[in-house]
Amino acid sequence: MAIPRRPLVGTYVAATRALAAHNVRVSLTAANSRMTVLPSAGFHCASKFALEALVESYSYELAAQGIESVIVEPEAYETAVLSNSVTVADVARTNTYFAAKEFPAKLNGALLSTVGNAQEVADAVPRILETSAGEKQLRYRISATSFGVDEINALSRQVQTSLLEAFGIAADIKFLKGKAVGSV
Repeated sequence: MAIPRRPLVGTYVAATRALAAHNVRVSLTAANSRMTVLPSAGFHCASKFALEALVESYSYELAAQGIESVIVEPEAYETAVLSNSVTVADVARTNTYFAAKEFPAKLNGALLSTVGNAQEVADAVPRILETSAGEKQLRYRISATSFGVDEINALSRQVQTSLLEAFGIAADIKFLKGKAVGSV
């Protein structure tokens, strides 16, 4: 399946529709800001944590109904978020922040030097769709850089598995192939 080249928002819409047609729900988030926290990006990181927690919870709750929830974790892409950073009007107060006042500019510069190609996300979606039902991963990282996120994802998977087993629900969250949505 070919997804036309378009801006990331258009890619998100096309990807979501394509995955939904195959009983897959998708969440697009920024991987490095989901699993790591950077100074001056607290609200951004918190939103990514929240979205991934919701989709991961859906993956447990909906698997027995034959619905897969997939998290696509793309790397940073050049978007308005990177180029439209908010700056304060009170420069005198900002000067009291010492080194912290430089964090946003340093982070944006570093991110802009490592941005990826949004087409990589669109190209990954058909590969995810082609994966057999029940065989899809929870997380698909699409990034040339890791910044330790792969290791955090692996540890998170181990901790979640242990937690679900400890609560006695690990068997209850297994994906059931062929289970029609809405069937009992």
